[in-house]
Amino acid sequence: MSILAFTRILGAIHRTPVLAAYRGHPGLQQRLGKNCRVNLSSGLHYGWAIEGAVGSEFKIDASYLSPNVSIAETVERATQIYGVSLLVAESVVSICSAPMAAKCRLIDRVIITGSVVPMDLYVIDLDYMSLTVEPPLGPQRWTTKDRFKVRQFLENEKDQKLADGVKMVNLFNENADIASMRFRYTLEFIHVFNMGYQNYSQGEWQVAQRMLARTRDMLGVEDGPSIALLKFMERTGFEAPDNWMGIRDLGHASLS
Repeated sequence: MSILAFTRILGAIHRTPVLAAYRGHPGLQQRLGKNCRVNLSSGLHYGWAIEGAVGSEFKIDASYLSPNVSIAETVERATQIYGVSLLVAESVVSICSAPMAAKCRLIDRVIITGSVVPMDLYVIDLDYMSLTVEPPLGPQRWTTKDRFKVRQFLENEKDQKLADGVKMVNLFNENADIASMRFRYTLEFIHVFNMGYQNYSQGEWQVAQRMLARTRDMLGVEDGPSIALLKFMERTGFEAPDNWMGIRDLGHASLS
């Protein structure tokens, strides 16, 4: 459900006429460039948010954050390294149904700050530039009662779908915005990238270089994960270190 939710949120951000109006603002274009736009990056990880309670018997605060919080934060920061909007940790993919997990592209195996256990990183391939801005709605006046009715309707609709055993992958496949954002990513591209990633993981970096150099530009736009892996391998001249185990140390996921 989280994958579907964050994917739809990303689509809504790039379709809303309210935010689209800011892209043409002369002041923002002067400061941020002609291609400026509001975007959202998200990192999904599964785990406890609170480790335990702290305080005395008179006052207890659930404020001891679990290490999973810092892991999720690092996964989100890693979106900058891989040039994507939505990264998904292995912890989330492992609890997805097989059809839903198949929507995720494996792009690296890493160790990050807060975890001593290597984890796979996946991307949900989304090209938000393919979306068109929806027409603006006319002026509306929402009362508190109107807002309550809408929230109640949405809650009832969610409960009904969950009661009917709806499959998230079906909602994912049926959404027009998601289909538009994923249209560019062909089976050929996924196949070539997967081969390149396997070569990268197994230490065959010169072969991986050739494969990932293809996928970097195969889509007509640059593929962020392909670029990220190529840059990482380039540090050692596309020769895997002797102790390479297919695991990259991301640390705090900085761009350096």
